[in-house]
Amino acid sequence: MRTASSSAGWTPPQAGAVTGLILAGGLARRMGGVDKGLQAFRGAPLVLHVLLRLQQQRGGWIGAHMINANRNLAAYEALGVPVWPDVLKGHAGPLAGMLTGLLHADTPWLLVVPCDSPLLPLDLADRLAQAVLRTRADLAVAAAPESDGQLRPQPVFCLLGAHLLESLQAFVQGGGRKIDAWTAQLATVVVPFDAPHDDPLAFANVNTLPQLHALAAAAPRNPSPLA
Repeated sequence: MRTASSSAGWTPPQAGAVTGLILAGGLARRMGGVDKGLQAFRGAPLVLHVLLRLQQQRGGWIGAHMINANRNLAAYEALGVPVWPDVLKGHAGPLAGMLTGLLHADTPWLLVVPCDSPLLPLDLADRLAQAVLRTRADLAVAAAPESDGQLRPQPVFCLLGAHLLESLQAFVQGGGRKIDAWTAQLATVVVPFDAPHDDPLAFANVNTLPQLHALAAAAPRNPSPLA
């Protein structure tokens, strides 16, 4: 486990030196309190679709994987990657998962994605890493068009440096829970995913069972490794 005092300064992302972290620790209240990551999407758990897409990321950036989960740990561990519960008590949200990932990752960069976006881009790591290299940012955040057509940041899809550990620890220990409030303090680059070749459903997430079923019906059969 990494400690705050051991965090180093900014270093450039390198191939194989990024850990992919899947956030699956939420309570899924809008889905009736079920474990969202374990809900079936085209016959397999959502989290498995996400893990496979992380394992297929272009550019060879990701060298390790982990899952942040707070229940049904054995089911997540069966996927063959380390599983870590929140280091903060009380289901403190995505920042708690990010902090957990930073504490347990052995790499200088962490690619964070949620467990409920089974069609995430296969070039997510590459485009975020290239943006960090161009700008020397602390954090790269994906931005995608939402249902109203507006391009908005998607902060749970991000590449962040391990040197941010002390900053994140201080923020959450001070009671901070909103991702935007923390990232506003950092050198952040926003990376748009709205090119003509980008899948408009790549960042679609599911918060209810009807949304899950609708995404399964709407998505083309080929983007998902399990489709």
